[in-house]
Amino acid sequence: MTETSPQPERTKRIYAQGVPEKPFELRITLIDGLLLGVTLAFLAAAIIDAVSRFGGSNPYLVVRAVHFQLSRYGLIAAAVMGAAALILGVVRKDDVTPWFRRGAYIVFGSMLLQAILGFTLLLGFGVQPGQPEHIVYGLATTACLPFFIFVETTAKKRPAMGSYIWAFVLLLGVVVRAIGTGPAA
Repeated sequence: MTETSPQPERTKRIYAQGVPEKPFELRITLIDGLLLGVTLAFLAAAIIDAVSRFGGSNPYLVVRAVHFQLSRYGLIAAAVMGAAALILGVVRKDDVTPWFRRGAYIVFGSMLLQAILGFTLLLGFGVQPGQPEHIVYGLATTACLPFFIFVETTAKKRPAMGSYIWAFVLLLGVVVRAIGTGPAA
């Protein structure tokens, strides 16, 4: 018989004073602040650009322009966060870091805002998207990240970064498809 040595258990990295960070703890680190700042700056620039181009007198055009710009932001954010998830999970063999988790919350918030603007266009202004399945893809962008955040926060004995790799790859695909079905020809 061969004797095998027990495998060491994979423990989650400890980030703050010997205590693992809670999944929903409200803290802002430098990286979180940068991502939040970039998101808010992008949103402000999109609003300022829309108001300057169309004037504040036509709220429909402003909402449509901001909805359009947020779709491009979602595409870039999903690609960047997906790449970060691959680097953290596959290359570094690390688990979910607190800044990464909060970054996922920020991306989810921007996708939720985009969905709200989309439904404002649909229900408030009566504008139909180019193809009806755009509504399904829009709902998928808001449902994608919460599902995988739930998977990650309930993962006690397994590394959870894989769920975020899947989440951001799926989000990237859904956003690409939503962009393709959105504007009317």
